[in-house]
Amino acid sequence: MKITRSQVMAIVLFLLTLLLPGVLMAQKEEPSSAQDKKQRASYYDFEDVLIPSELTIDKKNSFVYGTSRSKVGVLIFEGRVEPTSLANFFQNNMRQDGWRLISSFKYREYLLNFLKEDRACVITITEKSFSTTVEVRVGPIEQDSLANKGTQSR
Repeated sequence: MKITRSQVMAIVLFLLTLLLPGVLMAQKEEPSSAQDKKQRASYYDFEDVLIPSELTIDKKNSFVYGTSRSKVGVLIFEGRVEPTSLANFFQNNMRQDGWRLISSFKYREYLLNFLKEDRACVITITEKSFSTTVEVRVGPIEQDSLANKGTQSR
C-alpha cells in the first residue's frame, strides 16, 4: 500500500485543523498580573490578610473575636498548594496590605511573623501528605511592649 503525496498533504491539513485552535488559545492567554492574582484571592474575617483562592477555610477549627476596634483570632485553611509558593504569596501580599515581615522560618514548616501598628500576625504553613494547612493568627500587641523593646523585664 503506497501513500501518495496528496494523501500525506490531506493528513497534515487534517492534523493542523485539530491543533490550530489550541495553539491560538494558548497565544491569547496573557501572563497573570498582580491584579489577576488578587482577583483569585479573598479577604476573610481579617480585612488586611489576603488568602489564595486555592485554600478552603476550616470553619470548625477557626475562630474570630471582634470588637468595634479590631478582630483577633485564628483562621485555619487547607488546600493542595505548594508551601514555598504560599510563603511567597503571603510575603508579597502582606507587605502590600501594610504588614511588615519581622521574621521567617522555613523547611520543616514555614512560620512567618508580621507586625502592623498594634497587631501581630503569625502565619504557619504545614505540608501534609496530600494537602497543606495554613494557620493565620492575628492578635493585639501591647504598646508598652513595643516601647520597651530591647530591654529585659524581670
